[in-house]
Amino acid sequence: MSSSSGNVLTGLLGGVILSAALGYSVAEAVPTRSDLFPLKDVKPGMKGYGLTVMSGTKPEKFDVEIISVLKGFRPNQDLILIKTPNHPRLEIAHTVAGMSGSPIYLEGKMIGAYAYGWTFGAEPIAGVTPIQNMIEDQDKPLPPLFQPRTNLGPAKSSESKRDAAPVRPLARMMPNLLEGEDPMANKAFAYNLKDHAKVLGTRAAKERGTSSTLAPAATPIMIGGMTSSALSEMEAMLAPMGLETLQAGGSSQSVASDAPTAFVDGGAIGVQLVRGDISAMGLGTVTRVEGDKLVAFGHPMMGGGASDMPTAIAQVHWILASSNRSFKIGEAVRPIGTLVNDRQASIVVDSKRTASTFPVRVKIEGVEGAVKTEWNSVCAHDPFMAPMLAAIALGNPLETTTGERGDVTWRTTTTIKVNGYGTITLKDFGANAGDPIGADVYFRSRVVRALGMLLNNPWEQVKIDGVDSTIKISFGRDVSMIRGTQVVDAEIEPGEPVKVRLDLMPYLGKLESRVIEVPIPRSFAGQEVDIDLSPGYENERPRATPESVADLVAALNNPAFPEESIVSTIRIQGESGVAFRGNVATRLPPGAADTLRVMAGSTTPETFSSVEQQAFPMKRFIVGRDRIRVKVRPDIK
Repeated sequence: MSSSSGNVLTGLLGGVILSAALGYSVAEAVPTRSDLFPLKDVKPGMKGYGLTVMSGTKPEKFDVEIISVLKGFRPNQDLILIKTPNHPRLEIAHTVAGMSGSPIYLEGKMIGAYAYGWTFGAEPIAGVTPIQNMIEDQDKPLPPLFQPRTNLGPAKSSESKRDAAPVRPLARMMPNLLEGEDPMANKAFAYNLKDHAKVLGTRAAKERGTSSTLAPAATPIMIGGMTSSALSEMEAMLAPMGLETLQAGGSSQSVASDAPTAFVDGGAIGVQLVRGDISAMGLGTVTRVEGDKLVAFGHPMMGGGASDMPTAIAQVHWILASSNRSFKIGEAVRPIGTLVNDRQASIVVDSKRTASTFPVRVKIEGVEGAVKTEWNSVCAHDPFMAPMLAAIALGNPLETTTGERGDVTWRTTTTIKVNGYGTITLKDFGANAGDPIGADVYFRSRVVRALGMLLNNPWEQVKIDGVDSTIKISFGRDVSMIRGTQVVDAEIEPGEPVKVRLDLMPYLGKLESRVIEVPIPRSFAGQEVDIDLSPGYENERPRATPESVADLVAALNNPAFPEESIVSTIRIQGESGVAFRGNVATRLPPGAADTLRVMAGSTTPETFSSVEQQAFPMKRFIVGRDRIRVKVRPDIK
């Protein structure tokens, strides 16, 4: 595969395998390949056959006739044009998504894989990727920079990383994936899954070209066990990458008793993005099996080169004809192997390797009579796919269990187990406004953002060991609005707290009042003090830009003030806060920050406005904000 196309989705898949760790060499178990038909001998009018699964798991033949050979179709790759006459299903279906990889033969020898077609085609015409290009992908050694995820741990201690050369801030190393604001304008903690999807979709669209060009027979993604809103979210993010989501089945975790035990040429193969109570599987066809390795699809699935995605033997239920592009409907029947290379001419699978995955477990509490309260899924360990799949694995049970038009409040506590770094505990929450909760509520959640930051960090490969979540449901809208605030005493003595009365209006309730005492620093003697009052979930604690995975894990474990609280904020004039090498000082005297800059040399400390903040528990979510002012009498001492 050329560098131009190989870089299209670089970083999309977590290619993490050393060639030596795969347990094979290029020369191992490779036949003489005398059964391959030379491309130079392919001529118009020649007739042969192809192999693909039309129904079940056994491949069957279909007739092919050579039309011509397109020279230089892709970089260093020609394309063989064929028609598939005389087959009753293909005469109706024309080009079929899911047939990608079906081996094509002339004179009993393989010439390549059925792989390309035109959308809205009125004839059964397809493009065949030459087998020589696919074999080149299979023989290509994986880059040595990739490492196995099986036992990843801290590469170095946090201290040793800080003593090394200065590290660029995470925000500057991943500018296309980050957005958002916090008190320090530190964007390292603002991973956005949908923005990540847009970046990858834009790159993939450039690779595929316009809809009028000859394009890969798009990989159908068979979806099972998902709600309509979850399927809609998957479609919005995967469609720009050329992956077509289709409501199907396959959410069962059992293995079919009569399922084949090994891949065969022309057999159906699935790339399992997630399996379990929900499932998503890319469906295609095996082109050629050589020992423990095989090539399939005849085109990339998502690109990006070295990969680590679980695969499975699949069965086909039906070929559904469509005037746009027909497609196979199928599901996985036996998990086997790993997609290890995703290239221009093919995907390469090692049937003996076990892919990196992690479980997502969800427990629902508080829903009387719920048919299912525990949900289990296993997600592919991919920098983009994993956060998206985890969002759906969490949001899908929530929507399924609480599909009510009445008022619902949900509170989630999630632990992420990070290999070698312990656990991260995060809380997410929400309340609906009369409409049923959708599966999309988790796409901007703290747990999904944390997974995105961990898996896309610039320092080292990270292995997620598991995600465990407990979702507590209450049927009611546990929300109060700030209707007004007032200081009890307009003037206070230096060093004394100010009493503030809060008027809170609960949803469908009566106005309530509560008095809180806000500490006022003695340094405000003789001044008027402005106090901002806002919900706890809107206030992030000042944090230093992480310089290692250890820093990131520590920061994610202490992200914000309690969600169900009101936070008072007082801005300190003449002082500033500084974050430097993982440490945060919220109040420094004038000039101290300038001194630190001189001492730090080329490493610049991050500065932010100094504030005093205090959280007051409310046992409900607060909406709205306000500002009050109090006068502090002069200090006569």
